[in-house]
Amino acid sequence: MSCYVTQHRPTGITVISILMIIGGLILLFTGIAPLVIGPLISIDSDYSTSSLGFLITIGGLALVILGIASLIVSWGLLKGKTWARTITLIISFIAIIFAIISLVSSGELTHVISIIIYGIIIYYMFTDKVKLFFGRVKEPTI
Repeated sequence: MSCYVTQHRPTGITVISILMIIGGLILLFTGIAPLVIGPLISIDSDYSTSSLGFLITIGGLALVILGIASLIVSWGLLKGKTWARTITLIISFIAIIFAIISLVSSGELTHVISIIIYGIIIYYMFTDKVKLFFGRVKEPTI
């Protein structure tokens, strides 16, 4: 006789995914304007203006790519994909490093908020119910 156990998605994963979807959409729509404006600036024959238009276009493209990636990772989190958890952890560690560098270089205490938020995300991703949802631990036996 087989007994199947289904693991429901933890609420925190849903919240993180929704925030990533919102962030992804913001990145996507923020990147569209430079993609349109950049080539228009590049039409000018002046070299420095043309280079500026190129850089604006590249920046817009980077924002669009990051937005799409954020949407893909949020979908992976919602579906319980292990790779999405790993990417979220990597992004969170990198964000903490950048926040610490920004805190030290600027002295602005607002960066502490980012450190705390990403620290909570990292902690949460290592809780047993989240690891169970992503298949990183075995179901406890009775």
